[in-house]
Amino acid sequence: MEDPKGHKPGPLSARGARPAGSLRRLLPHVRPYRWQFVLAIVVSTGVLTAQTASPEVIKRFVDEVLEQRMRERLVPYALLVLALGVVWPVLAFTRRHISGWIALGIEYDVRNRVYAHFQRLSVDFHDGWQSGDLVSRAVSDISRIRRFVGFGLIFLFQMGIQFSAILVLMFQLDMQLALVSIACCLPVVLVSYRFSRLYHQISRQSQDEQGDLTTIVEESGTGVRIIKAFGRMPERSAIFRSQAEKLFRTNLRGVDARKNLWFLDVLLLGLSFVGILLVGGQRVVAGGITLGALTQFVLYQQMLVWPVREIGWIIAMGQEASAAAERVFELLDTPPDISDTPDAKPLPTSRGEVAFDDVWFRYPGSDAWILRGLDLHIYPDETLALVGMTGCGKTTVATLVSRFYDPSRGSVTLDGHDLRTITVDSLRSHAGVAFEDPILFSVSIRENILMGKPDATDDEVWRALAAAQADEFIRELPWGLDTRVGEQGYSLSGGQRQRVALARAVIGRPRILVLDNPLSSVDVHTEAAIEDALRTILMGSTALLIAHRPSTLLLADRVALMHEGRVVSTGTHHDLLEQEPLYRRVLAADVEGPERELEEVST
Repeated sequence: MEDPKGHKPGPLSARGARPAGSLRRLLPHVRPYRWQFVLAIVVSTGVLTAQTASPEVIKRFVDEVLEQRMRERLVPYALLVLALGVVWPVLAFTRRHISGWIALGIEYDVRNRVYAHFQRLSVDFHDGWQSGDLVSRAVSDISRIRRFVGFGLIFLFQMGIQFSAILVLMFQLDMQLALVSIACCLPVVLVSYRFSRLYHQISRQSQDEQGDLTTIVEESGTGVRIIKAFGRMPERSAIFRSQAEKLFRTNLRGVDARKNLWFLDVLLLGLSFVGILLVGGQRVVAGGITLGALTQFVLYQQMLVWPVREIGWIIAMGQEASAAAERVFELLDTPPDISDTPDAKPLPTSRGEVAFDDVWFRYPGSDAWILRGLDLHIYPDETLALVGMTGCGKTTVATLVSRFYDPSRGSVTLDGHDLRTITVDSLRSHAGVAFEDPILFSVSIRENILMGKPDATDDEVWRALAAAQADEFIRELPWGLDTRVGEQGYSLSGGQRQRVALARAVIGRPRILVLDNPLSSVDVHTEAAIEDALRTILMGSTALLIAHRPSTLLLADRVALMHEGRVVSTGTHHDLLEQEPLYRRVLAADVEGPERELEEVST
């Protein structure tokens, strides 16, 4: 749920978090680059030294060369100014190179940490968050952090040192003029402070709205077939325009805020320059200071103007980075619902005995019980089929076996061990899963299948494809196993995607095999061929098979009939067909031509 302002819930919500707090939490990522930071600071100090030396040289040039008309010193002073003019750009170039290297390194580290955390977060988390918003946080927000940490912090340090050093030099040169300059700078500081509070809110709102906009683009890309099939392009375009307009207006508020700050800064600093010329001119006329000293002071004042004027840019960058860091740490502070307990241990081998003991389950945020005291035992090397009306909890049972969720009450055990006492990686190394709605990645077919067994040879890949009756159509593709399947595998048909996903599930010959209606999209002839191959594969695994077609149910040693979250009956397919009216109703409701198919299976 979002709050009325549109902020996502989280431990660092923009409603109450201190902006600097999120940026301070980046320090662990900065520490590996501390020596590079030190080097950048040393180089920045060199830049500042070369810059502050120039006004002193020009003062002497005016007083000694121009005022006293000493022609012989003209060339040496010109060469000295030239040397300083060359040194500080070279040092500035070096500083930018170092700061760029630091920035990209920190961005790389944070982005890897965020992605790794994405992988650890539970299925429930990903079900509740918009994928576009996650993409925005992992890409755009981290880039904003990189810009500030790599450049903003360096400039902030340099500006602080420059401001302090110039003030000291100005007071040493002429205290009266220095006080005039400070008096003119104080309003700029106050305006900048008010700007920072406003701009943080605008930045957070802009980044949240950009995440929503990214979600619309992502959903329109993945759902383009639905949009075109129903002719909903104008409606989706209207939704996109509406969200884009919200982002446009929010960003326009940011532009207005920066514009107003820039205008006030330039106006106030311009007035300070006029004040210095008036007061300084009177002191030169009165003989209080030399013309060279006034020239030196004006140059110092212009060097002071740069950090004061650019403070708005640094504040804007810092507030964007602060809001981005809040959004990133909202994710990093979200603990995985499914994780290893302190006493969890790996299970090196498994017999494949799975048991559900009085399992109750409801999805997070819901009051409806999906499973109600489920008791179920699957013996080693047994194939158990689950059958029931839609909504009875079959798929939920499958997700509990792979520990995508934990039971609300009761326990699920493997070889007598509660799944919560087994490390997650160890548990899933023993299990293979094929879902009814197969998800393929936009890589080659080979890479998709190797997710089931990364070290598999091409021979093993082809055997898995043959078992899934996918080898023939893959050989006909332009590049065979190296053919890229496009986003989510949509360049293949539904049945082809299911067969590739089935090959991915069986290639590693897992001890536990969970098949959630894996043949729902294949034709009858292909289904029969796959079932013949599966008989051999299933003999070496403990299998949980969710199916509705009677021909597929014949693969099971036993069938468990579920109703309203419980197992109400178990037995062979033929026994349940003869003894359970509910079983016959479930099959009749789920197949086309139920009477004919049931009659064929009975005979």
